[in-house]
Amino acid sequence: MKTALEKAIMLGIGLAAAGKEQIELTVSELVKKGEVGRLEARALAEKLIHRKEEEQRMEGRITERVQAILSEENLAALEELKQLKLRVLALEQSKGLNN
Repeated sequence: MKTALEKAIMLGIGLAAAGKEQIELTVSELVKKGEVGRLEARALAEKLIHRKEEEQRMEGRITERVQAILSEENLAALEELKQLKLRVLALEQSKGLNN
């Protein structure tokens, strides 16, 4: 479970959008304000950076999987379209409706 401090930082800087530098800067500001000790700050920054990296890896895997699924679906739709075109051509030829 996330600590209240971690939640506040993630809300304050938007972890998904924050870069490593932004996370470190925010944690440094907390040290200056005396809200976090130096040792605790380093561990917190590392933890938040690690969490951000994990989220990015997960997002990448999800994106790859979604693209693979969409690609498979698109191929199926194209194959169905080709089959329908062939059927229409066959029907036109059998009815003498050549273009």
